[in-house]
Amino acid sequence: MIQSMPDNPKDKELLRAALAVARRSMDKGNLPFGCLMTDTEGNVIEEGENTVVTTKDSIAHCEINLVHKLAGKFDFQFLESCTVYASTEPCPMCTAALFWAGIGRIVFALSKDRYHSIARTTNPSHLFDLSAKNMLYYAKRPVKISGPLLEAEAAELYTAWLSG
Repeated sequence: MIQSMPDNPKDKELLRAALAVARRSMDKGNLPFGCLMTDTEGNVIEEGENTVVTTKDSIAHCEINLVHKLAGKFDFQFLESCTVYASTEPCPMCTAALFWAGIGRIVFALSKDRYHSIARTTNPSHLFDLSAKNMLYYAKRPVKISGPLLEAEAAELYTAWLSG
C-alpha cells in the first residue's frame, strides 16, 4: 500500500545530500548511487553508498548497505517514522528491503525510467521494470513515497558518470 504525501520543505535539500553520497560512491570507484535516512526532524541518521564494484557484491546497492547498517539499532516504531532519501528510484530488491526494514517513507531524485534512458549501456538482462510505487502497491503496511523530485540535477550526475 502506498500513500501519496505532500513534499516536505527539506526534501530537495536532503535529496541533494543523497546525491552527494552518490558522488562519493562514484569517487571511490563504485556506481553513483547513494541514500540516507533521516528522523522526523530531518536529521541524518545513517548513509548508504553503493559498493557493488569494490566489494564485487552484485546486491551491495546503497539501500541494502543502509539497511545492513540499521540492523539492531532501532525499533520498528522509530523506523516507521523515518524517511530514506535516494539518488534514484530504488529497484525492486531495495524497495522490498526498505519495506521489510520498516521504513515509513521513501523519497527519490531520479526516476528509474529516466535513469534507464540515460544509461543506455545497461545490460537488458539486469532490468527489472517494476517501479517502487507499483511494488509498494501490494504492501500491507502503508509506505509513503515521493519522487522524482530532482530529475534534472540527478540526471546531470548520471550523464557525467556515463560520459566520464
